[in-house]
Amino acid sequence: MRFSLVFLFLALNIPAFSQKDDVDDPIQNFDKLWNTFDQRYANFNLKQIDWDNIYTVYRPRINENTSNEELFEVSCSMLQELKDGHVTLEPMFAENENIECGAPYGFHFMSVLDSEMNILAFESIMNQEFQQYGFSEANRVDITEETNFQYRVSDRFGYLRLDEMTEALKLGKINKAFDNALEAFNTKEGVIVDLRFNGGGWDYISYLLAGRFVREESIGHYEKTKIKGKEAYTDLKYREIKPKGSFQFTKKPIVILTSDFTASAAEVFVLMMKDLSYVTLIGDTTEGIFSDMYFFKLPNKWKASLSNQQFFSKSMENFEGIGISPEIEVRNNPTDLEKGTDPVLRTAIEFLQKELVEEM
Repeated sequence: MRFSLVFLFLALNIPAFSQKDDVDDPIQNFDKLWNTFDQRYANFNLKQIDWDNIYTVYRPRINENTSNEELFEVSCSMLQELKDGHVTLEPMFAENENIECGAPYGFHFMSVLDSEMNILAFESIMNQEFQQYGFSEANRVDITEETNFQYRVSDRFGYLRLDEMTEALKLGKINKAFDNALEAFNTKEGVIVDLRFNGGGWDYISYLLAGRFVREESIGHYEKTKIKGKEAYTDLKYREIKPKGSFQFTKKPIVILTSDFTASAAEVFVLMMKDLSYVTLIGDTTEGIFSDMYFFKLPNKWKASLSNQQFFSKSMENFEGIGISPEIEVRNNPTDLEKGTDPVLRTAIEFLQKELVEEM
């Protein structure tokens, strides 16, 4: 998992700091960082990045007198060239604080939710939209203390929202939550799955959720993993989606809502679902970070991670660094708060209404 909403208020402002212990050789640490990416990062070619050239740009900035702060700043700047949300560098700072450096922040969707006040205002707007279209109050399920899982129903439609797919989710609780939601959707004419707030997590949860919306066993995605060597990968392998639960919602239209914050495991769910004939994507292009995270430490004990896999759809499309585009593009904007509307949610509901009219 790369993000959850608790990171909304973070900005990539690198403060002055001092590490408790003396840092090891700065050159050794920088070279370890660069070399591990050189051997393990899976997407240089896809992103058209010349990693050797990156070395010639940043390595001269490091010498034996480089401070902890300077080492972090230079290393962070180098990693940001990858524009990859699964790339992180996490040194230990004074006073037991951790500051993480990775992809530049700047999600369009999060510009709407840039303060606690705006988050509450947007939630209120969504509730008003639901009331206008005849939806029930939210049925919230306590999966973990921080996870927002909810579902609602109107006379005709169902709505499901899951804000993260973290490994902290208890499988018994998440399966029970899915059971309850799907039971409520059993007689409905369409379902909306809202992943706009979902920064990712564990692919296993993606597959559990996808299993509630497929008719038969099929390939979910293909993947291969980078191993040591310039262009060395494991053999391509695939994972299968299998129907889950006592009921699968597959005979009526499904709309999946996405934003540029929709990432990682949430994108894997979208990757599996997007080509199904009864599924329509509405919203914004997803972030484009599918790989699992490869974790390692530098000699100075700083923690780092990188993307060491390539994920492919059933038709062998790779959306890493690109994201999955919706069929109907509509974005949330800060002006939504002024207007008191959620155009993405509204578009989804009206799309389902239109679909059912056309079927009659």
